Amino acid sequence: MSGKETIFVSFSGGRTSGYMCKWLIDNISANTNLIFVFANTGQEHEETLNFVNKCDKNFGLNLVWVEAIIHKQFGKGSTHKIVDFETASRHGEPFEEMIKIYGIPNPDYPHCNRELKINAIRSYKKSLGFRSRHKTAIGIRVDEIDRMSAKAKEEGLFYPLISLTQRTKEQIRHWWKAQNFDLKIPEHLGNCSTCWKKSKRKLMTIAKHEPERFDFFKRMEKENPNAGAGEDGRVFFRQYESAEDIIKQSKHPFVEFVDTMPELQLGMFDADLIDFEHSCGDSCEAA
Repeated sequence: MSGKETIFVSFSGGRTSGYMCKWLIDNISANTNLIFVFANTGQEHEETLNFVNKCDKNFGLNLVWVEAIIHKQFGKGSTHKIVDFETASRHGEPFEEMIKIYGIPNPDYPHCNRELKINAIRSYKKSLGFRSRHKTAIGIRVDEIDRMSAKAKEEGLFYPLISLTQRTKEQIRHWWKAQNFDLKIPEHLGNCSTCWKKSKRKLMTIAKHEPERFDFFKRMEKENPNAGAGEDGRVFFRQYESAEDIIKQSKHPFVEFVDTMPELQLGMFDADLIDFEHSCGDSCEAA
């Protein structure tokens, strides 16, 4: 390891970041010390966790699973603890602790990614003696280049699927079809299943078929509407809609989301469109 550059690799749990991990192992690991990290929020789909675990075992990632430790002192950033596939939270425990201190996250208060992923991984880096902004590989493709951080250089962010190998969504999907395992859920269920960043079409599709996936968000809106700083009576979704609102809307006729549908990104159209989606879509990167 001595003399090699160390790069942290943020594995979000999706196909793109899984592909990135394998590409980095195959192409730069001989001369680079790669440290693969997955930040679990407790709201990931079980198949996401299975996929992460299979990538770890099949690709030889030696993956480090971290979860945020939320501190009661408001404004003190989250630290981390190390878990694994078996001990990882599956009932939203880190997410709930974050809400108790910072309040319900939504488009006006987007602190969930910061506290549950970014700060947890930065804390892990520090525990190894690295600066919190030490070089980190992020799984963003060339066809979503607009998601690159404007502060990438300052934050130490590295986008190998753009700078080293220009890969698109379709190329990566094609690659996964040739593998002996894949992510066994449709796109709209990826990562945090009912994330407020997803389009309303995706959320309504989930609510129509699996309304129980909104139970955690419904409970959080009931138990913690005034937690954190800022406005009272917070809810999760755009246009100040609650989890119950999404479920009710899903009972009316609409065209359900399928994986081949294009995504509309922030700023392209009015935010009330059913396909409007925040830039992170169904995947939050630890950046």
